Amino acid sequence: MNRVLVTGFGPYGKEKTNPTWEVAKLLDGKTIKDHKIRGVRFKVSAKEISRKLPKLIDSLQPKLVLSLGLAPGRTDITVERVAINVADFSIPDASGRKPVDAPIDPTGPAAYFATIPVKKVVRALLSEGIPASVSNTAGTYLCNFIMYTSLNHLAGNALNARAGFIHVPNLPGQAAEKYLANKTQSPSMSLETMLRGIEIAIKTSLP
Repeated sequence: MNRVLVTGFGPYGKEKTNPTWEVAKLLDGKTIKDHKIRGVRFKVSAKEISRKLPKLIDSLQPKLVLSLGLAPGRTDITVERVAINVADFSIPDASGRKPVDAPIDPTGPAAYFATIPVKKVVRALLSEGIPASVSNTAGTYLCNFIMYTSLNHLAGNALNARAGFIHVPNLPGQAAEKYLANKTQSPSMSLETMLRGIEIAIKTSLP
């Protein structure tokens, strides 16, 4: 059976939970369009991603690699268009690393475009009543890092698979905690809506 790899992250910085792993965990073992999904959790660590993600792709041989990341300030599901070859971390990752203006791959290209149909995914989400938009920056932290790493590995090894990255907002509980802590209002989305949105994104991204 063909496979889909969905990756989520664990907690990082001041974020005690990360909805991306909750989504990936719920998707693990499901089947969409005759493709079985493998949901995997990564630490917010460049070292772990560099070491484990290429091996995971090689072993699973997925037709789609879809990575998920948390963007606390965003109001909707945002489908990333491009990953850039730079690691410039504002805070240390889970391994204690904080690179500044460092290339992810010194021999790699400056950037990759996502190979999933970005605008088609956004249209599909909107047509189902799920807020969504195209984003032209995945940042320079681990979200961009994992997106670039997956696209770079697929391209460098001529693997026949699509890859992309999607950001999701906070969960309602996270938004409530932030308001209680410092009276800061932040957008949120239910886990149910996120899960449905990522399922639609997978279905739309598969050939």
